[in-house]
Amino acid sequence: MANKFLSVIVCVLLAAASAPTAWAHTVNRAVPLSRAVERPDGYRAVVDELRAWNLQAAREKIKALEAKSPGLAEWLALSGAADYLEGRYAESLANLNTALKKRPGDSEWLELRLHVRQTKTALEGFKAYQTEHFDIWYEPGEDAVLLPYLGDTLEKAYTRYGEALGVRPTQRIRVELFSDSVRFHRSSTLSRRDIEEKGAVGVCKFNKVMFLSPGALLRGYRWLDTAAHEYVHYLIVLATKNRAPIWLHEGIAKYLEKKWRGVEGGYLHPGEEALLYNARKNNDYVPFKKMEPSLIYLDTPQQIHLAYAEAASAVDFIHRKLGERALVRMLAGIRDAPPPQKTQGAPAFGEENPGMRHQRRASLVELESTGPPQSAEPGLRLLANVDLGGFEKLWIEDLKKLPLREHAGSQVSLPKLKPKGPMSERSIDLAALKSEVARRRMRLGDRLSFRGRMRAALIEYRRALRDEPNSQPLLNRAAQIEIHLGMIPQAERHIQKALEVDPDYAMTHVHHALASELGGKAGRALRAWEEVLHINPFIRVVHERLLAHYERTGETDKVKREREALRILSSR
Repeated sequence: MANKFLSVIVCVLLAAASAPTAWAHTVNRAVPLSRAVERPDGYRAVVDELRAWNLQAAREKIKALEAKSPGLAEWLALSGAADYLEGRYAESLANLNTALKKRPGDSEWLELRLHVRQTKTALEGFKAYQTEHFDIWYEPGEDAVLLPYLGDTLEKAYTRYGEALGVRPTQRIRVELFSDSVRFHRSSTLSRRDIEEKGAVGVCKFNKVMFLSPGALLRGYRWLDTAAHEYVHYLIVLATKNRAPIWLHEGIAKYLEKKWRGVEGGYLHPGEEALLYNARKNNDYVPFKKMEPSLIYLDTPQQIHLAYAEAASAVDFIHRKLGERALVRMLAGIRDAPPPQKTQGAPAFGEENPGMRHQRRASLVELESTGPPQSAEPGLRLLANVDLGGFEKLWIEDLKKLPLREHAGSQVSLPKLKPKGPMSERSIDLAALKSEVARRRMRLGDRLSFRGRMRAALIEYRRALRDEPNSQPLLNRAAQIEIHLGMIPQAERHIQKALEVDPDYAMTHVHHALASELGGKAGRALRAWEEVLHINPFIRVVHERLLAHYERTGETDKVKREREALRILSSR
């Protein structure tokens, strides 16, 4: 009976639902210079606290400044900025409106007010889901399916990353989960191009974590790892008073992003490891300095993925060679470094951030990208008595000794938003094939499969794989039919190949789970079903199979969770 049920599942599942690696970052964004505005004494000190997300200290400073010089518009504007960083958007607008009545036309405050309005609009109708340390704001509807998994992930990240980085926030942490890219764009200040064309799906900014629901993507993505990744950025800001450079931010976040689930190795996607392998082979690296002010400004997607791999590898080097608590010590060294001395003729506050490729103005919206230089050198000197250039040389020498794998055929692809037009997933699969012969054979195989001629379809898919041996859609189409025909060993060979090419393709894990169940390997099937949840939790059969497993094992909390997920998905 179980095998018959699984065969029905195989018939209705089409090879779809891959999940490319997400680009998640702290987004320092270039902004144009503007005319300097005279500010009263104490204003900059408050901005420094706001930039470091030290809101209690910022409030105390504002209160003292108000007592000393009551009635100034600046204190209202700063209170509005603090309100915004606390997620109190209505209060923020009230304070900013009052400040602008006293000081009409102040461009910095006008910019912040516009952004707060956009954020407030983007979150209209949202509700809060609370865990022990997090407030997760989400749009009611199908995204409610995500909440128990997301809450569990973040709480594990709180514990494990708190130990790894020596930071455990005492304040509640705000998380905003967006069901569509338009709202995400308005709240995050990420450009539409960054989201739609460059695959940016997560960001840590403005004292909160923001990311897109996997339901907004064509085939999901590693959304739980992305949430954990962004939370690492949050901790780094607190640990360093927002003084860490982007390469270190991204390196630590990438290195740690899977460790919330107990994964100690394998911090690189196979495609990223392949890029690092080729960079070592050709001695063609992205210099760390070129990664500023954000990886997303690098010239090509390949450079961006290579930069992530390099930065994570550098953090792995620090962890292996400089001691178990090296990252904690390094972040503390960056935080406690004395500010650089201003020399004669140096630019005024807000005019330029030394070491950055873009000039910037002081902005309450872009707090992350203004102020003192963001540099890892104080931490590097503390740990290894080297500057950034010296550290790069040490890292490259160590990299030459590592057993990197080439992973031929493996690539890191961009997350893709769901198409707005009528384009089908099958059309996208066809367009991804480079070989016209393979495309023709996939079309024919799909037609044969639709007509129930499974063996003939399998022949066409296998022929297409001769020209496109690393195609996830083809590998999964072949595996799906082989499972249906009871050819489990053959299916598992295609599945294993697909996992080696890209472990973030959801349907590979679906087929892995089905093949494992039919092969009598229940434990392996469970792990595969749970893996699908990490990529695309909107596939109904995943929750059905997990529910059946948890009912057998008597795990009542998980039974309740899966029943609720099925109820939500049934109401779509």
